[in-house]
Amino acid sequence: MNVIHRQVMPACGSLCFFCPSLRTRSRQPVKRYKVLIADIFPRKKEDGPNDRKIGKLCEYASKNPLRIPKITESLEQRCYKELRNENFQSVKIVICIYKRLLVSCHDQM
Repeated sequence: MNVIHRQVMPACGSLCFFCPSLRTRSRQPVKRYKVLIADIFPRKKEDGPNDRKIGKLCEYASKNPLRIPKITESLEQRCYKELRNENFQSVKIVICIYKRLLVSCHDQM
């Protein structure tokens, strides 16, 4: 018995244009905090963190306190990944983000 993978054939069984399972990955929504975290890290390894984007992330976290656990979990995973790759500059940036989050969102945490 052949099984068609769900990514190829949607659950409804028909190939309609508006089916969410047939959307391209670039059209899928991305959480705002993930975009903000990605923007904080510099493109070049020698550059420092983007302080303005850290401020935006802290402002977002203070306005949306329910997102703080997801933000910290995402930062924790990023920190573990950078430690495995021995990229200590990015680990310092993660710690800097944590410090700023603790200062700005002390009441929510």
